[in-house]
Amino acid sequence: MTYSMRKTLKLTLPSITLLLSIAAITISPAGNAKQSTSMGNITKQRMLNADGDYDNWMSYGRTYGDQRFSPLKDVNAANVDQLGLSWYTDIPSKDGLSATPIVVDGVIYLGAPRSNVFAIEARTGKLLWSYDPKVKLGHNISSSWNFRINRGVAVWEGKVFVATADCRLIALNASNGKEVWTASRETSGSHCDPEKEASMDGAPRVANGKVYIGGGVSDFGHRGVIAAYDANTGKEIWRFYTVPGDPKNGFENEAMAMASKTWSHGWAREGGAAVWETIVYDKELNTIYFGTDAGGSLNPEIRSPGKGDNLFTNSIVAVDADTGKYKWHYQVVPRDAWDYNANMPIILADLEIDGKKRKVLMQAPKSGFFYVIDRVTGKLISAENYVPVNWASHYDTKTGRPVELPGARYYQNKNGQALLYPSVWGGHNWQPMSYSPLTGLVYFSAWDIPALYEYKEGATLGGILVDSYVMGWDEETLRSRGSLVAWDPVRQNARWKIPQRVPVNGGTLATAGNLVFHGTGSGEIKAYSADEGQVLWSQKTGSSIQTSPITYRVDGKQMILAIAGAPAMIRGAMPDFGATRDARGPARLMAFEIGGNKPMPEAKSEQQTIPKPPKQFASESTIKDGEELYNAGGCWLCHGERARGFGGSAPDLRGSPFLNTAEGWYQVVVKGAKQSNGMLGEPSFSKDDSETLRAFVIKSASEEYQFQQKNR
Repeated sequence: MTYSMRKTLKLTLPSITLLLSIAAITISPAGNAKQSTSMGNITKQRMLNADGDYDNWMSYGRTYGDQRFSPLKDVNAANVDQLGLSWYTDIPSKDGLSATPIVVDGVIYLGAPRSNVFAIEARTGKLLWSYDPKVKLGHNISSSWNFRINRGVAVWEGKVFVATADCRLIALNASNGKEVWTASRETSGSHCDPEKEASMDGAPRVANGKVYIGGGVSDFGHRGVIAAYDANTGKEIWRFYTVPGDPKNGFENEAMAMASKTWSHGWAREGGAAVWETIVYDKELNTIYFGTDAGGSLNPEIRSPGKGDNLFTNSIVAVDADTGKYKWHYQVVPRDAWDYNANMPIILADLEIDGKKRKVLMQAPKSGFFYVIDRVTGKLISAENYVPVNWASHYDTKTGRPVELPGARYYQNKNGQALLYPSVWGGHNWQPMSYSPLTGLVYFSAWDIPALYEYKEGATLGGILVDSYVMGWDEETLRSRGSLVAWDPVRQNARWKIPQRVPVNGGTLATAGNLVFHGTGSGEIKAYSADEGQVLWSQKTGSSIQTSPITYRVDGKQMILAIAGAPAMIRGAMPDFGATRDARGPARLMAFEIGGNKPMPEAKSEQQTIPKPPKQFASESTIKDGEELYNAGGCWLCHGERARGFGGSAPDLRGSPFLNTAEGWYQVVVKGAKQSNGMLGEPSFSKDDSETLRAFVIKSASEEYQFQQKNR
């Protein structure tokens, strides 16, 4: 079986507006939401002492250091095989789950796709309340995409904070789910403008009474940004842009003036460097650290012709938590050409290195190297590859820069191609990792996936195409692999490494019970001994698990909570990555405890039956043109590679009734007849373009129809 992941990184669709305008936020208080702190009562002092709070999981990574380590050891290596199901709760999401829940005083707070929020009783799984912000679609590609992803919520002083795909930051009453305030851009704007190519899907973070949130997408011209809001009122306190804007308008601060010198035009004309995932607070240094995405166009010669590292793309940036003032940055991949961004999880720890105690920041981002960075100075301490890498040989620790290998920059090669490790998926992506201070090891999923990067001058819309599994799934030399890695950040090598059945697997949880819990892409939760990597327990869930399990204690019982349900792109990729279709089961919370005896629930796989498609009317060359137009137009973002569908809320085009007539297809694809559902339409496409696309989708539908007929 083959899987081609083609991604056009430079889109020139006229519907995309490149720049984010700046103005003031508007605050919309909810009149009937009297504030109560009877639930969700996280205070500054409680968070500062979170290391010693065994019962709760009060922030995204449990504590401010984001180590995802729990001191609980009621469940341990000696009795973990006695875990059984205590309860389960289905979450109404067709798009899986990406979020880490927050647990406070017996209540679970969960963010879900569509920016929905759920409060659930931690002992029984009973739903207490839910909230639907009723996200408005049809603004832009970014919001239509982020609508299907949500990475979580934050809780502080009786409020639950959620960021929405249509650019609202909302505070809810933790006791009843009613709105307390909303920071939006209803009139003239906050840091996120829904009328531009902006959106939010990240989990807010809270510290010292401030809510920190970034922008979710920068692939389509949006300028990366992170902002801090007052947790009580929703008023914006500071804003930090991650790439420079047009010098004609002046620079917001000295950091932007410095960054402008690393761009050949003096600014990021196509945006870039979104802060869509990691935001970490350092309570000792009062610093916010965050990672950034790649530049607006993947080819540096288009993005910044001739020269430039392009700050602060692909970087880890440190700013003052109170003012947003720049402190330092470390660019993981200068002048990136491979989408090796640095949005992946960051862990803070104190390590003894060369006989000296160092305050460090650790990250295993897409580049395939594991970085240990001095978090006081931002200087690189070490970087070693954790998966096979052929774009760089090593990092020079004196300069902090990678030593690139010849031929890695595909656009400079005669054929415009290069077969590279890792792929655009990365050696490790957003899936959370954990660190155990008892073993001194970092645990994470490593992805060994190759890709063919290709640039062709004059290609449709000037895109870069990235193909995974170029020579086929069955080619042993290029076969994608996955593993669970226990990484020693001091010695910079793997203490142990466990192969997994599919390459794309989920996050980890480490506990004082000498355990590491790990979710797999093939739909299992497993427990390993943290020191040696022995499998001690496993349970099939029927749904791919991508975010990490968490643990908490309620009524004296330690619970292990698995968050099942493959999100967005991963849901569509699972069968092609070798997982059974059963791994695309429901979105579901599953709580396990010692002696739990509830039967495992049915996990029905989501698999649409494709009706007999219309007769093919086009030639092979036209169909091939349709595939290129499908990829270059970004259709794959919502409807899957080769129009094979992601599953979930984005319609599988192969079963669309509009596929039957040229006019119906044209009205949706070009005229935007389904704009209110998030299908914007593309007026730059002609009727001939519409028919070319339809021919390609008919071919994909015919292939699936024939497959289903043979396997009934």
